Amino acid sequence: MDILEKLKKFIFPHPFLIFLLFNLSAVTLVYIFINHWETHLLAILFYMVAFYTLVVVCVRIPGIVKKVKEILHANKYTDAYLTDKDLRMRISMYRGLLISFVFATFKIIMGFIYNSSWLFAMAGYNTILSLMRFIVIFRSQKKGLTEEEERRRGLLSYQVCGWLVMVLNIAVSVVMFMVIVQKQTIEYHMIVTIGLAAFTFYCFTMAIINMIKYRDRKNPVYAAIKRIDMVKAIVSIFTLQVAMLTTFSGQGETVDVGLMNVLTGFAVTIAINTIGAMMIAGGKGDLKALTSVNDTETEA
Repeated sequence: MDILEKLKKFIFPHPFLIFLLFNLSAVTLVYIFINHWETHLLAILFYMVAFYTLVVVCVRIPGIVKKVKEILHANKYTDAYLTDKDLRMRISMYRGLLISFVFATFKIIMGFIYNSSWLFAMAGYNTILSLMRFIVIFRSQKKGLTEEEERRRGLLSYQVCGWLVMVLNIAVSVVMFMVIVQKQTIEYHMIVTIGLAAFTFYCFTMAIINMIKYRDRKNPVYAAIKRIDMVKAIVSIFTLQVAMLTTFSGQGETVDVGLMNVLTGFAVTIAINTIGAMMIAGGKGDLKALTSVNDTETEA
């Protein structure tokens, strides 16, 4: 038993040591890739250290998550956030609005500094996203409404956001025109592109899950926000493809970059229009159903 304990301590050392190894691995791997030392003997050694560290961290994740949850539940504010679904959703709404507004402002400023039509187009895209989020949040703040009035107000906001999704497609089409026709692209470092890809696919996956979760429009406000997130994730797929093709297209097989951008751009446009049309039609149908129910009750 003592031997097993010693072996366990050897394989899974103190968390502080793992923390040091994790950061050391991250820094050295970045340094190796930047300097193109991938085949160096020391690089292979650091690959092994990084792999070992990753395995240990993955094994310890369940225990870490459990301890973090215990700490968070011990605080009344974080406990309220974890247990109150509506509170989490509202915080998510405000966070999304802030991020969209900051990005729009940043793109506008950089557009003036660099006199870039690409940046202005992206600023327009983020401005419309901010406007959509603002409309949903603003119209959900009115107090003293009955449940029926609140639902009607939410459905109207949902429908308006559907029309704004259509408008958003214009801004997206301008960006696509610049990429496909004017050949304006974005080139990141390889590591940045890989990180961007991982984050984009995570956001896309979460957007699909949340869109399915709020598909029935029982709460139109939440449903609208999640469909906005889905549109944003779809556009991110296109911008990611542009960045990846720009970064990696010259490192191997010849790729018809223009054709791929046209096909993906067409698919993105169709998807955005479909979401917008479904929001308009769905909101209109639910409003009619709500009105007919009220008329029936009045007649009775």
